[in-house]
Amino acid sequence: MDNKMMVLIKKYLIVIIGQIIIGIGCAFMVTSGQGNDPMGVMVSGFSQMFSIPFGTMTNIISFIIFAIMLVVYRKRLTLTTLITVFVIGWTIDPVNKILAVANAPDMVVKFAYPLIGCIIISIGVAFYLCIDFGAGITDNVILMIADLTGKGYAFGCYSLYAVYVLIGVVTGGVWGYATILGLLLNGKIIDSLIPVFGKSVAVWANK
Repeated sequence: MDNKMMVLIKKYLIVIIGQIIIGIGCAFMVTSGQGNDPMGVMVSGFSQMFSIPFGTMTNIISFIIFAIMLVVYRKRLTLTTLITVFVIGWTIDPVNKILAVANAPDMVVKFAYPLIGCIIISIGVAFYLCIDFGAGITDNVILMIADLTGKGYAFGCYSLYAVYVLIGVVTGGVWGYATILGLLLNGKIIDSLIPVFGKSVAVWANK
């Protein structure tokens, strides 16, 4: 196998691992019962409205946003984006079941799980964005906002998250302490971790 093919395989592997990590973080948020990550607030609203499992609704909404992006701003869309449309949703539901069986103390679930989920989500996003090999659907929208405004990832993140939360609240989505953590912390943590992973993960991917 030549080096170019190996680099390609490693990059797709990093993307998939990153999405799985994000899905695990989202599951911690959902299980906490203290609200979801910002996109999860919107997903939970539509999930309850149409009686569709959270993970499945995540995939549906991601695919709809992907289709819209194909029409209005396809600049950053790649095969990577299409792959990520489904991986997070497939991860959330089984991890939710595992966390339910774990039956952690109530105080841990309510107060530690949201923070753990927020950190895990940020790690997952930075882990795969550092290789600059396309982005997941939400990150594509964030990067689109950053492109159009000339601002950084954090600005696009805060802007999109605010829209997600607003739609989620209107549709009856679950929000709370976990949502506030996501709004306040994710953008900054991701911005700080991308260069860190760039010195390790990205270097390994390109060897």
